[in-house]
Amino acid sequence: MRRKDSLSIALREFVYRHFGIHARQRQVRRYNAANLGVDAYLKTHVCLKPFQNLETTNRGHVHVCCPDWLPTPIGDMNSDLLRQWAGPTAQKIRASVLDGSYKFCSRQHCRDIADRCLPHRDHPKVKETLAAFSGANIPAPVLVQLSHDRSCNLSCPSCRKERIVADKAEQEQLDAIFEGSALPLLRGAKIVYITGSGDPFASNHFRRVIKRLNRQDFGHLRFDLHTNGQLFDERAWRDLDLAGRVRSVEISIDAADPETYGIVRRGGTFQNLRKNLAFIAGLRRTGEVRRLKFSMVVQARNFTEMPAFVRLGEEFAADHVYFQMIRNWGTFSDAEFKAEFIGDPAHPRHKELIAILEAPEMSRPIARIGNILGYTRTPPTMQMPAANEANTGDDAESDVILAAD
Repeated sequence: MRRKDSLSIALREFVYRHFGIHARQRQVRRYNAANLGVDAYLKTHVCLKPFQNLETTNRGHVHVCCPDWLPTPIGDMNSDLLRQWAGPTAQKIRASVLDGSYKFCSRQHCRDIADRCLPHRDHPKVKETLAAFSGANIPAPVLVQLSHDRSCNLSCPSCRKERIVADKAEQEQLDAIFEGSALPLLRGAKIVYITGSGDPFASNHFRRVIKRLNRQDFGHLRFDLHTNGQLFDERAWRDLDLAGRVRSVEISIDAADPETYGIVRRGGTFQNLRKNLAFIAGLRRTGEVRRLKFSMVVQARNFTEMPAFVRLGEEFAADHVYFQMIRNWGTFSDAEFKAEFIGDPAHPRHKELIAILEAPEMSRPIARIGNILGYTRTPPTMQMPAANEANTGDDAESDVILAAD
């Protein structure tokens, strides 16, 4: 049985590597070729993620950016991560940023490109970072994002069909991979991001990771936490000894109404969320957390709540609220996704989405419309940053050093 399971896993991995990744790469190339309007902006602005970020995934791959935005992996977790960080694939990706082509990056899905929040290439810190990569010995990653465990207390329809929790054997395997592969990198990193794959508070593995990265041995590290907020309360804050160690928090919420929340955040309650948001907002207001973000996956079920979602962010001290169009990660049938994909101009309610973007809340400084504009015409009241505007780094989510200093 074990041999059969191993063969099944190996087959799925082969199919994903040789068909899934290549299909996404082709999609990126097709979209970029047909959407050249951002070219002038990309020639003058630099994404520092490939120069600063290394991300693990639940498939064991290693990336220099979110795989949704940049689908090409630079290697895998079973090999020397520093060697892959300096390897040929990573170097090609960095070269594509330097020449302004961004040919590996999705202009459709990357919210940093969509929101025009990349730092200008003339910024002193950008020049400093790029100069460090001009020699033979390149710097190690500044931010290590751990996304190799999908364990979560919720089963959101946009993400998964059922609740996923790693069993004891899987947890032991994840612990061993982390100790042998990722932990050495964290001794030289500044920031550890947990997690883009599940929930840091629901994952036994990630809770052990946070405790393993104790302040005695890893006092230099700061945490970026991405969570659904259901388990992020004062008890968890104390138990994981997070005081003074958290740089930013992102809460995936997807709704501003209790009924909608119960559907799109299956397994959670809006009442519990609001209770925990009050605690987290207190951390932000006192400066214990330096940056607080809320995020929404926009779909037919929730798009009318986008203005209310902005107000929810303002109520609970969020610095920004982010919107991202729904994708089909294999959790929907074709018919189900067609019903939810409000970004399709043929969707019967697509014009309502365009009207929603005209709401005054959507033009407030807190709102980050992300890739939603790529699926609609930019309403006249929406002001996109000018292509020649130099970003100081305060809003540059892609610029880890500027935000970390």
